[in-house]
Amino acid sequence: MWRVDQVFLARRGQRIEVICSLVSEHGGLRNLSVTAPTDDPTQAVRHAAHFIAGKGNVSSARQARVRWARQQVVTEQDELIRDRLLEDEFLDEFEETLAAVRDQQR
Repeated sequence: MWRVDQVFLARRGQRIEVICSLVSEHGGLRNLSVTAPTDDPTQAVRHAAHFIAGKGNVSSARQARVRWARQQVVTEQDELIRDRLLEDEFLDEFEETLAAVRDQQR
């Protein structure tokens, strides 16, 4: 199973690309990206969380960090800033979708 480790946001015109960095139980790494049909960061992370949790092989998003991608930051300090409100939005949507997927599998 995989877990979400980090989430990066990048503006792509009128949309936001969300890249989720996943880590497996065996130390594997992979990225999944989805372009949200919105320019609102909150809606974009919720869209991405729904997509990732719906895949069925990602078990957790606890402690996932949400940041803007390097090309979106103005200073080096910006790279270190986590968006805790977006982290909460991502986790809430992820948990809701994961619960719905598990209910359907029963």
